[in-house]
Amino acid sequence: MAVVTVSQVINLARSLVGVDTDRTHCDVMKWYGTFADGVNAEACCCAGMMYLFSKLNALNMIPGGKTANCGTLAVNFYNAGQLYKPSQVRVGDLVLFSWSGNTTSMYPLNTLGYKSFDHVELVIEVGSSTIRTIGCNNGGAECDDFQYKTRSRSNISGCCRPKYRTNSSSVKEVQTWLNSAYKSGLIVDGIYGDLTKAALIMGLQTELNKAYNAKLVVDGVFGTKTRAAVRNISSGAHGNYVKVLQGFLMCLGYDTGGLDGIFGVKTTSSVKSYQKTLGLVVDGIAGKATFTALSR
Repeated sequence: MAVVTVSQVINLARSLVGVDTDRTHCDVMKWYGTFADGVNAEACCCAGMMYLFSKLNALNMIPGGKTANCGTLAVNFYNAGQLYKPSQVRVGDLVLFSWSGNTTSMYPLNTLGYKSFDHVELVIEVGSSTIRTIGCNNGGAECDDFQYKTRSRSNISGCCRPKYRTNSSSVKEVQTWLNSAYKSGLIVDGIYGDLTKAALIMGLQTELNKAYNAKLVVDGVFGTKTRAAVRNISSGAHGNYVKVLQGFLMCLGYDTGGLDGIFGVKTTSSVKSYQKTLGLVVDGIAGKATFTALSR
Protein backbone atom coordinates (compact mmCIF):
# COMPACT_ATOMS: atom_id res chain seq x y z
CA MET A 1 0.00 0.00 0.00
CA ALA A 2 1.15 3.53 -0.78
CA VAL A 3 1.03 7.04 0.65
CA VAL A 4 0.49 9.56 -2.12
CA THR A 5 0.50 13.32 -2.59
CA VAL A 6 -2.45 15.67 -3.00
CA SER A 7 -1.32 16.35 -6.56
CA GLN A 8 -1.39 12.66 -7.48
CA VAL A 9 -4.97 12.24 -6.25
CA ILE A 10 -6.20 15.42 -7.95
CA ASN A 11 -4.48 14.56 -11.22
CA LEU A 12 -6.09 11.10 -11.20
CA ALA A 13 -9.50 12.61 -10.42
CA ARG A 14 -9.12 15.03 -13.34
CA SER A 15 -8.33 12.11 -15.64
CA LEU A 16 -11.61 10.39 -14.68
CA VAL A 17 -13.83 13.33 -15.61
CA GLY A 18 -15.86 12.30 -18.65
CA VAL A 19 -14.59 8.70 -18.59
CA ASP A 20 -17.10 5.82 -18.37
CA THR A 21 -15.77 2.31 -19.00
CA ASP A 22 -19.12 0.51 -18.73
CA ARG A 23 -22.14 2.42 -20.04
CA THR A 24 -24.63 -0.10 -18.66
CA HIS A 25 -23.36 -0.46 -15.09
CA CYS A 26 -21.75 1.75 -12.47
CA ASP A 27 -17.96 1.38 -12.78
CA VAL A 28 -17.43 2.55 -9.21
CA MET A 29 -19.94 0.26 -7.53
CA LYS A 30 -18.92 -2.66 -9.73
CA TRP A 31 -15.42 -2.13 -8.32
CA TYR A 32 -16.80 -1.72 -4.79
CA GLY A 33 -18.39 -5.13 -5.12
CA THR A 34 -21.24 -4.96 -2.60
CA PHE A 35 -24.12 -2.92 -3.99
CA ALA A 36 -26.53 -3.65 -6.82
CA ASP A 37 -27.10 -1.03 -9.52
CA GLY A 38 -30.48 -0.16 -7.98
CA VAL A 39 -28.93 1.51 -4.91
CA ASN A 40 -25.82 2.95 -6.52
CA ALA A 41 -27.28 6.46 -6.53
CA GLU A 42 -27.19 6.48 -2.73
CA ALA A 43 -23.66 5.19 -2.27
CA CYS A 44 -21.58 6.08 -5.32
CA CYS A 45 -20.24 9.46 -4.15
CA CYS A 46 -18.47 7.96 -1.13
CA ALA A 47 -17.47 4.78 -2.96
CA GLY A 48 -16.06 7.05 -5.69
CA MET A 49 -13.57 8.54 -3.24
CA MET A 50 -12.53 5.00 -2.24
CA TYR A 51 -12.19 4.21 -5.95
CA LEU A 52 -9.79 7.14 -6.43
CA PHE A 53 -7.45 6.05 -3.65
CA SER A 54 -7.64 2.38 -4.65
CA LYS A 55 -6.40 3.22 -8.17
CA LEU A 56 -3.30 4.67 -6.51
CA ASN A 57 -2.99 1.61 -4.23
CA ALA A 58 -3.54 3.99 -1.30
CA LEU A 59 -6.72 2.84 0.44
CA ASN A 60 -4.62 2.63 3.61
CA MET A 61 -4.92 6.44 3.71
CA ILE A 62 -8.66 6.14 4.45
CA PRO A 63 -9.11 5.61 8.22
CA GLY A 64 -11.40 2.68 8.96
CA GLY A 65 -10.99 1.33 5.44
CA LYS A 66 -13.29 1.16 2.46
CA THR A 67 -16.82 2.50 2.97
CA ALA A 68 -19.72 3.71 0.83
CA ASN A 69 -21.45 5.61 3.65
CA CYS A 70 -20.68 9.31 4.16
CA GLY A 71 -21.60 9.24 7.85
CA THR A 72 -19.32 6.28 8.50
CA LEU A 73 -16.55 8.05 6.59
CA ALA A 74 -16.94 11.12 8.81
CA VAL A 75 -16.88 9.10 12.05
CA ASN A 76 -13.84 7.11 10.93
CA PHE A 77 -11.89 10.28 10.12
CA TYR A 78 -13.03 11.85 13.40
CA ASN A 79 -11.81 8.82 15.39
CA ALA A 80 -8.46 9.13 13.62
CA GLY A 81 -8.21 12.85 14.49
CA GLN A 82 -8.50 13.81 10.82
CA LEU A 83 -11.96 15.43 10.62
CA TYR A 84 -11.95 19.22 10.36
CA LYS A 85 -14.52 21.98 10.55
CA PRO A 86 -15.92 23.72 7.42
CA SER A 87 -13.79 26.82 7.99
CA GLN A 88 -10.64 24.66 7.84
CA VAL A 89 -11.21 23.30 4.32
CA ARG A 90 -8.10 22.65 2.21
CA VAL A 91 -7.24 21.40 -1.25
CA GLY A 92 -7.13 17.60 -1.14
CA ASP A 93 -9.82 17.24 1.53
CA LEU A 94 -12.71 14.85 1.04
CA VAL A 95 -15.41 17.38 1.84
CA LEU A 96 -18.76 16.24 3.21
CA PHE A 97 -21.79 18.33 2.32
CA SER A 98 -25.10 18.81 4.08
CA TRP A 99 -27.99 19.64 1.77
CA SER A 100 -30.61 19.71 4.51
CA GLY A 101 -28.67 21.68 7.10
CA ASN A 102 -30.03 19.40 9.83
CA THR A 103 -27.82 17.99 12.58
CA THR A 104 -26.35 14.60 11.79
CA SER A 105 -27.59 11.48 13.56
CA MET A 106 -24.07 10.03 13.68
CA TYR A 107 -22.68 9.78 17.22
CA PRO A 108 -20.58 11.47 18.57
CA LEU A 109 -20.62 14.04 15.77
CA ASN A 110 -24.24 14.94 16.55
CA THR A 111 -23.05 16.24 19.93
CA LEU A 112 -20.39 18.42 18.32
CA GLY A 113 -22.62 20.45 16.03
CA TYR A 114 -21.91 18.69 12.75
CA LYS A 115 -24.65 18.80 10.11
CA SER A 116 -25.87 15.81 8.10
CA PHE A 117 -23.41 14.04 5.81
CA ASP A 118 -25.25 13.82 2.50
CA HIS A 119 -22.52 13.87 -0.15
CA VAL A 120 -18.73 13.87 -0.53
CA GLU A 121 -16.32 15.21 -3.17
CA LEU A 122 -12.59 15.92 -3.54
CA VAL A 123 -11.55 19.58 -3.18
CA ILE A 124 -9.28 20.92 -5.93
CA GLU A 125 -9.56 24.70 -5.29
CA VAL A 126 -10.62 26.81 -2.30
CA GLY A 127 -12.08 30.29 -2.65
CA SER A 128 -13.49 32.78 -0.17
CA SER A 129 -17.10 31.65 -0.54
CA THR A 130 -16.93 28.64 -2.86
CA ILE A 131 -14.83 25.56 -3.47
CA ARG A 132 -14.09 23.68 -6.69
CA THR A 133 -14.47 19.91 -6.50
CA ILE A 134 -14.44 16.66 -8.43
CA GLY A 135 -16.84 13.88 -7.51
CA CYS A 136 -19.41 11.42 -8.76
CA ASN A 137 -23.12 10.83 -8.16
CA ASN A 138 -23.77 14.49 -8.81
CA GLY A 139 -26.00 14.69 -11.85
CA GLY A 140 -24.19 12.82 -14.61
CA ALA A 141 -25.79 10.41 -17.05
CA GLU A 142 -24.74 7.66 -14.65
CA CYS A 143 -23.97 7.94 -10.94
CA ASP A 144 -20.31 7.06 -11.56
CA ASP A 145 -19.71 10.00 -13.93
CA PHE A 146 -16.98 12.15 -12.34
CA GLN A 147 -17.65 15.86 -12.81
CA TYR A 148 -16.25 19.24 -11.82
CA LYS A 149 -18.49 21.21 -9.48
CA THR A 150 -18.43 24.62 -7.81
CA ARG A 151 -19.95 24.37 -4.33
CA SER A 152 -20.86 26.91 -1.68
CA ARG A 153 -18.73 26.73 1.45
CA SER A 154 -21.94 27.21 3.43
CA ASN A 155 -22.97 23.64 2.54
CA ILE A 156 -19.82 22.04 3.98
CA SER A 157 -20.49 19.82 6.99
CA GLY A 158 -16.97 18.51 7.59
CA CYS A 159 -13.58 17.97 5.96
CA CYS A 160 -11.93 14.54 5.92
CA ARG A 161 -8.18 15.01 5.50
CA PRO A 162 -6.04 12.02 4.45
CA LYS A 163 -2.43 12.08 5.63
CA TYR A 164 -0.86 12.87 2.29
CA ARG A 165 2.81 12.54 1.46
CA THR A 166 4.27 16.03 1.12
CA ASN A 167 6.25 17.05 -1.95
CA SER A 168 6.59 20.78 -1.33
CA SER A 169 10.40 20.74 -1.60
CA SER A 170 10.20 19.12 -5.05
CA VAL A 171 7.57 21.61 -6.20
CA LYS A 172 9.73 24.49 -4.95
CA GLU A 173 12.68 23.12 -6.92
CA VAL A 174 10.56 23.00 -10.06
CA GLN A 175 9.13 26.48 -9.48
CA THR A 176 12.62 27.93 -8.94
CA TRP A 177 13.85 26.34 -12.18
CA LEU A 178 10.83 27.61 -14.16
CA ASN A 179 11.46 31.14 -12.89
CA SER A 180 15.12 30.92 -13.87
CA ALA A 181 14.69 29.20 -17.26
CA TYR A 182 11.50 30.86 -18.49
CA LYS A 183 10.97 33.93 -16.27
CA SER A 184 7.65 32.42 -15.11
CA GLY A 185 7.25 34.80 -12.17
CA LEU A 186 5.95 32.06 -9.87
CA ILE A 187 5.74 32.43 -6.12
CA VAL A 188 8.02 29.67 -4.81
CA ASP A 189 5.52 28.29 -2.30
CA GLY A 190 5.71 24.52 -2.89
CA ILE A 191 2.08 24.37 -3.99
CA TYR A 192 1.34 22.70 -7.32
CA GLY A 193 -1.53 24.81 -8.56
CA ASP A 194 -2.83 26.04 -11.90
CA LEU A 195 -0.12 28.70 -12.31
CA THR A 196 2.72 26.21 -11.88
CA LYS A 197 1.05 23.75 -14.27
CA ALA A 198 0.58 26.54 -16.84
CA ALA A 199 4.25 27.50 -16.44
CA LEU A 200 5.28 23.91 -17.17
CA ILE A 201 3.09 23.87 -20.28
CA MET A 202 4.70 27.15 -21.37
CA GLY A 203 8.09 25.53 -20.84
CA LEU A 204 6.99 22.60 -22.98
CA GLN A 205 5.76 24.93 -25.73
CA THR A 206 9.02 26.91 -25.60
CA GLU A 207 11.14 23.77 -25.97
CA LEU A 208 8.98 22.45 -28.83
CA ASN A 209 9.45 25.77 -30.61
CA LYS A 210 13.22 25.74 -30.05
CA ALA A 211 13.89 22.12 -30.96
CA TYR A 212 11.27 21.49 -33.64
CA ASN A 213 10.20 24.94 -34.88
CA ALA A 214 6.65 24.12 -33.76
CA LYS A 215 5.57 27.79 -33.98
CA LEU A 216 3.31 27.43 -30.96
CA VAL A 217 1.83 30.36 -29.06
CA VAL A 218 3.46 30.15 -25.63
CA ASP A 219 0.29 30.62 -23.60
CA GLY A 220 0.28 27.78 -21.08
CA VAL A 221 -2.76 26.14 -22.67
CA PHE A 222 -2.33 22.55 -23.82
CA GLY A 223 -4.55 22.67 -26.90
CA THR A 224 -4.75 20.68 -30.12
CA LYS A 225 -1.73 22.41 -31.70
CA THR A 226 0.46 21.76 -28.68
CA ARG A 227 -0.62 18.13 -28.53
CA ALA A 228 0.11 17.70 -32.24
CA ALA A 229 3.60 19.17 -31.77
CA VAL A 230 4.60 16.86 -28.88
CA ARG A 231 7.46 14.50 -29.74
CA ASN A 232 8.22 11.20 -28.05
CA ILE A 233 11.08 11.17 -25.56
CA SER A 234 12.41 8.14 -23.73
CA SER A 235 15.45 6.68 -22.02
CA GLY A 236 18.65 8.38 -23.14
CA ALA A 237 17.08 11.74 -23.98
CA HIS A 238 18.44 14.87 -22.28
CA GLY A 239 17.89 18.61 -22.09
CA ASN A 240 15.18 21.04 -21.03
CA TYR A 241 12.44 19.04 -22.75
CA VAL A 242 13.25 16.22 -20.32
CA LYS A 243 13.39 18.72 -17.45
CA VAL A 244 9.83 19.82 -18.24
CA LEU A 245 8.71 16.19 -18.10
CA GLN A 246 10.56 15.68 -14.82
CA GLY A 247 8.97 18.86 -13.49
CA PHE A 248 5.45 17.56 -14.14
CA LEU A 249 6.26 14.23 -12.51
CA MET A 250 8.05 15.74 -9.49
CA CYS A 251 5.10 18.05 -8.82
CA LEU A 252 2.89 14.95 -8.72
CA GLY A 253 5.15 13.26 -6.18
CA TYR A 254 7.15 10.94 -8.44
CA ASP A 255 10.88 10.37 -7.91
CA THR A 256 12.66 11.13 -11.18
CA GLY A 257 16.11 11.12 -9.60
CA GLY A 258 16.19 14.90 -9.65
CA LEU A 259 15.58 17.77 -12.04
CA ASP A 260 18.69 17.06 -14.10
CA GLY A 261 17.35 16.84 -17.65
CA ILE A 262 18.55 13.24 -18.02
CA PHE A 263 15.98 10.60 -18.98
CA GLY A 264 17.56 7.87 -16.90
CA VAL A 265 16.41 4.84 -14.92
CA LYS A 266 14.39 6.74 -12.30
CA THR A 267 12.67 9.00 -14.83
CA THR A 268 11.76 5.95 -16.90
CA SER A 269 10.39 4.22 -13.80
CA SER A 270 8.36 7.33 -12.90
CA VAL A 271 6.89 7.58 -16.39
CA LYS A 272 5.88 3.92 -16.31
CA SER A 273 4.35 4.28 -12.84
CA TYR A 274 2.39 7.34 -13.96
CA GLN A 275 1.21 5.60 -17.13
CA LYS A 276 0.04 2.59 -15.12
CA THR A 277 -1.92 4.79 -12.71
CA LEU A 278 -3.66 6.62 -15.57
CA GLY A 279 -4.42 3.46 -17.55
CA LEU A 280 -2.11 4.46 -20.42
CA VAL A 281 0.17 2.15 -22.39
CA VAL A 282 3.03 1.40 -19.98
CA ASP A 283 6.06 1.78 -22.25
CA GLY A 284 8.16 4.42 -20.50
CA ILE A 285 7.89 6.68 -23.53
CA ALA A 286 6.58 10.19 -22.87
CA GLY A 287 4.56 11.14 -25.91
CA LYS A 288 1.24 12.74 -26.76
CA ALA A 289 -0.90 10.62 -24.43
CA THR A 290 1.41 11.05 -21.43
CA PHE A 291 1.90 14.80 -21.86
CA THR A 292 -1.84 15.28 -22.44
CA ALA A 293 -2.61 13.55 -19.14
CA LEU A 294 0.08 15.51 -17.29
CA SER A 295 -1.30 18.80 -18.65
CA ARG A 296 -4.95 18.30 -17.61
